[in-house]
Amino acid sequence: MTDYRAPAPDSLRPTRRFVSPLDIAITASATDTVVTVSGEIDLGVSDDLRRALDDELRFEPSALIADLSAVTFCDSSGFTVLVQIRAKAEEAGVPFILVTQERALLRPMSLLGLDAVFNVHPTLDSARDVLTR
Repeated sequence: MTDYRAPAPDSLRPTRRFVSPLDIAITASATDTVVTVSGEIDLGVSDDLRRALDDELRFEPSALIADLSAVTFCDSSGFTVLVQIRAKAEEAGVPFILVTQERALLRPMSLLGLDAVFNVHPTLDSARDVLTR
């Protein structure tokens, strides 16, 4: 059945807010530090991601792993943060690895040529396997 009623006037529509929450958890061990990120990475939260990764890099971990498996979106500000952290990690001699299988991240990375820049693994275990070789 088709509804032919006119849409509600703008003044009657509820106000909607689009929020981009980002959850960050950090697990440090003798072999690596894993920064697990979930949510959407955009301009509103990319500084939070930068601070978290910068802070962990200051501790000079054996390896820094950004687990982005639960990230559903990443805009250019997020990729900029990751590129900058990669450069800082390389300068400090700390391996920097990304973990994700999310098409929402892999596709833009590929289109931007970042798949050649980042060390990306599908799982945390595979990332850690590379570190032990």
